[in-house]
Amino acid sequence: MTAHRRLLQAILSYLLGIAVRIVVQLATLPILFAYWSATRVGTWMVIFALPAYFVVAGQAFSGAGGTAALAAAREERWDEARAAFRASWIWATSATLLVAAGLAALALLVPDELARDLGFTGAPELRACALWLGIYVLAVCQSSLMLVPLRVSGRYPQHVMFQSVASLAEIAVLAACVTTSQSFGLLAASLAVLRVAITGLQTVLAFRASPALFAPGRIALRTTLRQLVRPSLAFMILPLVYVLNLQGYTLLVGFAFGAQVVAGFVATRVIVRAIDLVMTVLYTIQFNEAGYLGDGKREFQRRQLATMTALTLAATIGFALVIVPAGPWLQSVLSAGKSQFDPAIALVLLASGSIRALGTTPQAIVAADNGHVHLANRYLVASILALAGAAALAVAGFGLPAILAMLVPAELMLALPAMRAALRHLGWDTGGLARALVSRERVADIAQLARFLVHRG
Repeated sequence: MTAHRRLLQAILSYLLGIAVRIVVQLATLPILFAYWSATRVGTWMVIFALPAYFVVAGQAFSGAGGTAALAAAREERWDEARAAFRASWIWATSATLLVAAGLAALALLVPDELARDLGFTGAPELRACALWLGIYVLAVCQSSLMLVPLRVSGRYPQHVMFQSVASLAEIAVLAACVTTSQSFGLLAASLAVLRVAITGLQTVLAFRASPALFAPGRIALRTTLRQLVRPSLAFMILPLVYVLNLQGYTLLVGFAFGAQVVAGFVATRVIVRAIDLVMTVLYTIQFNEAGYLGDGKREFQRRQLATMTALTLAATIGFALVIVPAGPWLQSVLSAGKSQFDPAIALVLLASGSIRALGTTPQAIVAADNGHVHLANRYLVASILALAGAAALAVAGFGLPAILAMLVPAELMLALPAMRAALRHLGWDTGGLARALVSRERVADIAQLARFLVHRG
């Protein structure tokens, strides 16, 4: 596959992925609100917060192993590539099995009376729900590992296409369950069974794409396992922190203000975080494509950093100007008129999201060489401290915008160090980047990118 064809497929598949995620988010809340009360919707969001948290963590384990496997395969070192794939599988499977066991153990501690207050028929249904959600986490993790052979074969866009189909299937399952039952357990079981089936199909696709990666290994895994520990943990930490800043605040808002408030907050956040869909795509493409760059890599990445930073600044400003006036109408549609759009909350989320967006490209450049360990550690510590500060503000009786404002310093602790690390990695300085942002080359690069998209599209 040529670089242009691979990049075009990646762009198209990720654009489809954005469309699917928008459809999923636009469909999920209206379906839930149409058949369940606001309190019940908020309860499901709180229940599903922990599995969603660990699902994203499981997806991260293929990052370091995929980078190592791709680098080895491009130099025909297939034994090392297979070892990296197996090591990633061992780390990911072990971690998600522990997560599944933890969810089951946590459910055992919930008394029957509290389970009924949460909307379950009793503790047995809650425990069954926890078991099915543990299976869901494990299945999604196994599916995400199949990205490694697809990256090695240069077919990683197919992984995105498959995940988009899976997301649409989940919406169909959600609609079938919610319209016919009030059972949380039925919904959890149906989602788990669906994900198990999807994982089987994706494994077949990955094997056909890169059968050499599934061949028996000839070298011991101990060294590879040790080499992948730190970058694997860093790839795990980053999405963990993303979800900590997502689901952690969902839990905090739910406990501090109640299920009905959290339902409205989530609806507002879905609207504002739409730009995250685009930034996730840009990060993933830049991260994956870095493994295929050859000669002139550093100069190319300098132009990449400057061009994407300029585009990100323009995009975030334009997005804010559109979302703030359109927010009330969008939230009314999303929540069937059962919640209101809060401009103060939206502005706080826009500020943190814009900072996160500006850190996307430098983070991708650093992570593509597994050099993101220190970034991940700092981000984790900063986010935990920020969430603790938000909890303290909630206890003290502060309003929701002030509580959510703690997201801003947390995001700064990733974006600023990521930019410094990227500049250091590229042998550049802040002045050079600033000059590049307004140079004629930026205009030429943006025009060239636009021509590529229009022509190839």
